[in-house]
Amino acid sequence: MEYTDNSILIDAKEVFDKLNNQNLIIIDCDVSDLYQRAHIKNAVTLPVHHYIKQSGFENNPIENPHIMNKNEFRSLINSLNINSKSEIVAYDNSGNLYSSRFWWCLNYFGIKNVKILNGGWKEWLHHQYPIESGFNYAFNKTQKIQPSDSDIDINENNKLICKIEDLKNLIDDPKSIILDTRSLDEYTGANSRGNKRIGHVPGSVNIEWLEFIDNNNNNKFRSQSEIKNILQKKNITPDKKITTY
Repeated sequence: MEYTDNSILIDAKEVFDKLNNQNLIIIDCDVSDLYQRAHIKNAVTLPVHHYIKQSGFENNPIENPHIMNKNEFRSLINSLNINSKSEIVAYDNSGNLYSSRFWWCLNYFGIKNVKILNGGWKEWLHHQYPIESGFNYAFNKTQKIQPSDSDIDINENNKLICKIEDLKNLIDDPKSIILDTRSLDEYTGANSRGNKRIGHVPGSVNIEWLEFIDNNNNNKFRSQSEIKNILQKKNITPDKKITTY
C-alpha cells in the first residue's frame, strides 16, 4: 500500500526478511503481560510505561509533560541497545496505538530510523511468521540497567509539542485545526474516562483514531485515499496547521 511518505510504515514480509539482520531491533510496545505470552521472534519489550511517560507525570501532570525528559529517554535508548545503525520496528496488538506513540516519541527526540509494523501483531500472525514466548529483554528488569552508551544524539524537537497557551491562541485561528482523536463519547462528555473535566477544547473537531485503522484488514492503516476522505469530511486539508490531542 502506497502513501505520500512511505518511510513511516513497514510490511510484515519486509520485517520477516530482515529477522537475521543484526541491526534490526523489534520493539513490542504492548504491556509486558501480553509480550510474555507471545511476541514476534527476537522482539524485546519496553522496560517503561508503553506511553513513554516522564517519571512523576501522574502526580503532577502540569509540571511534568506527558513524555520522558531527555535524560530518561537516553537511558531508555541505551537499555534497548539502539544506536545509529539500528533499524527499529515498533509493533503492538492494540490497533497500532502504542507503536505509533513510540514512533512519535523517537521522532520527537530526533531518531528517524524507526518504522511501525503495519497491522502489528495481528498482521504478523496472519502470515504465520515465527513467534516465541517468555521474556527476551535487552536488559535485566530486576537489576539496574547498565548498557553501553548509544552513539545517537538526543535532541528534543519542541515544534512537535503544543503548550496550553499556544493552544488557546489556535482556537480562533482560521488556518488551524484542533483535532480531538478520542472517542465520540469522550468528545461530547458522555464518558469522562476518569478525568475531572469533560467535553472538548472549544472549536476542536473529532475523529477517533480508530477510524484510521481497518479492522477488516488485520488492523492495518487505511489507504491514503481513505484517510484523505476521512480528513476532508472535517475540512482538514494540507494547507491547515493541525494540532492533535
